Amino acid sequence: MKSLQATSHFSESPLGTNQDKSPRSSTTGPFSIRVFSNVEVFLDRLDTYPQQTSRTAFQTSHWLSTWYRTIGNKIGEPILIDVFDRRSDTLVAALALIRRIDRGLRVIEFADDGVSDYNCPILGAASPSIFAESRALWVAIRSALPPADLLRFTKMPAHVAGRPNPLALLGSTRASRLNSNILAIDNGWTEYLKSLERKFRKELGRSWRVFANHPGAVFKCIDNPAEATRVLEALEQQQIAHLQERGKLHILDNPRVAQFYRSLTVGGLADGNVILTALQCGDDVVAALLGVTTEQTYVMVRISRSTGNWSNCSPGRLLIVKTMEMLRARGYRHFDFSIGNYAYKRRFGVQPRPLVDLLVAGSALGVPVLALEYVKHLVRSSPAQVIARQFKLHFQRLRPIGQSERD
Repeated sequence: MKSLQATSHFSESPLGTNQDKSPRSSTTGPFSIRVFSNVEVFLDRLDTYPQQTSRTAFQTSHWLSTWYRTIGNKIGEPILIDVFDRRSDTLVAALALIRRIDRGLRVIEFADDGVSDYNCPILGAASPSIFAESRALWVAIRSALPPADLLRFTKMPAHVAGRPNPLALLGSTRASRLNSNILAIDNGWTEYLKSLERKFRKELGRSWRVFANHPGAVFKCIDNPAEATRVLEALEQQQIAHLQERGKLHILDNPRVAQFYRSLTVGGLADGNVILTALQCGDDVVAALLGVTTEQTYVMVRISRSTGNWSNCSPGRLLIVKTMEMLRARGYRHFDFSIGNYAYKRRFGVQPRPLVDLLVAGSALGVPVLALEYVKHLVRSSPAQVIARQFKLHFQRLRPIGQSERD
């Protein structure tokens, strides 16, 4: 991500005003390391760094500042690290972390708490791309971290904006149970549609005709904060109602998570960090889609549909295709359907990409957790489990499209 002009991220947050703004500095081998506790200072320095950095949409300054203000300051203490190459004074990496108490253990993890789909360092120009240098970087990072019982770095992509993630190169990483789903559209929109199976193309066309036949039916990209608040409220209500119908509990019921998404949306519309689209019929929100961006990549974060009589036009997937068409015209090339292996994603032509986890015991208290996670990994990787997953995917391809897929 290209450097941005410095802004004040935490003018009203105790994390940005009451803490010591001076970082703690140290050196380890070829690296100089600074550990910040003040989020505003950390992000402002990172944003004014003169060279290019690489990050996902879940490590942009807007995402992180909103996260620490609404979630982070309620669950733990921020640990913000930047690492420089002492020889060239070039940024190697930066990490936005938090230390929290989880089931009696002191845990250090990325700024996530269930809302960030991908976790990774922000990569500087001097970020390593081979194992030996990545190992040295990891040793330096660990030397700067405060005491913890468990280091839990999950959902890490192997590459960040096409560059190797140094933490994913470590030998102690394990395959995550989750994966990303990426769609690259390098040619025009018409060419992309032609690449889809003919039956699916016809279904999309029919869905739009059925929807557009209703008086007042429109596709909208929301840029007004007041309207965005109304659409986001509808999205929340629809999504929670859908989960309750299925008898599932979800973090969306958490007030701090709701506040995070509201602040993220309203504060990110103007500069395009956040894109909120909707299918509306009059004042009714038929479907809503919340996404975040970085460079030429758009990531779908939350989607919902009305429980009314709209299933005949498959509003969920219709909204996805209209949003992608709009964004491709704006120059976006990569469309990230995020984690979750739902059958409808495959029909859009996504390519799954693996994610990795890195768990390290920081004390004897963390060893049992590490051992349990290792056993889970072995079970997930066993031939029987692999065969069962492949059979399930094959069965999903054969069965008729159900309601959840159509939407």
